[in-house]
Formats: sequence, C-alpha cells, structure tokens
Amino acid sequence: MHIPEHLDAIRRLNDAARSHPGTASIANVTLGFQALPDADRFTALAAIVSYSQFESDNDPYGEHDFGAVYRLGSGQWTQDRPGDDKEICETVFWKVDYYDASLTYGSEAPWDEQQTKRVLTIMLASEY
Repeated sequence: MHIPEHLDAIRRLNDAARSHPGTASIANVTLGFQALPDADRFTALAAIVSYSQFESDNDPYGEHDFGAVYRLGSGQWTQDRPGDDKEICETVFWKVDYYDASLTYGSEAPWDEQQTKRVLTIMLASEY
C-alpha cells in the first residue's frame, strides 16, 4: 500500500494504462486470451478499457490495478459479476503492474510516470 498523497496519481496512471493499452502501458496478453474468437477478444477488451467496477473486494488499496470481466451464457460480456456463477462461461482477469524504467525490477515510485513503466496483463482466469 502506498502513502495517501500518491494514491490519486497511481489511480490516474492505472486508469490511463487500462484505458489506453499499448499507449499508456505495455500490453501483454496470454495465449489463452489470444486464442479467444476475435469477437470475444475485442468485446472483452472493450469491457476492460471501460472498466469501472472498483470495489473493496477487487481494489482494497484504491489503486485501480485489477479487475475481471465475464462472458455470460448469452454471449454477452460484462464487468458485473452475476449472482449465480453458473451464468459465467468465461472470466478474464486484467492486472496493472509497476516496473522500473528498464522493466527489470518493481518500481519504487509507481506514482511517478517518469520512473515507472506500467504493464497491463490480460489473461483467462483459468490460466491463473
């Protein structure tokens, strides 16, 4: 957990990393996510880019660095977890990690975009 005065900057940078993958962050997808049909992959990515379901369960430190989107039996993708897990056909996790400029070590200053590179990883929950 980071000190409160840096939290707004971390949250803002993480939101940008998620909203603009490949531009504000380095985007990394797993083989499982890449293997999804194009329509599912693009729709899941759109749900990740517009993600807003940050709650204490998935965002305990308020950094907006993790989330999940779900494909329902209807084929619809949503960021809202259904009440009945039997409705979920696929779960995709996304995570933002903070690295130093060389991508060798974790960043010591994740609130400073000059010292930190963000990596957005997107994966199937089954690959975790």
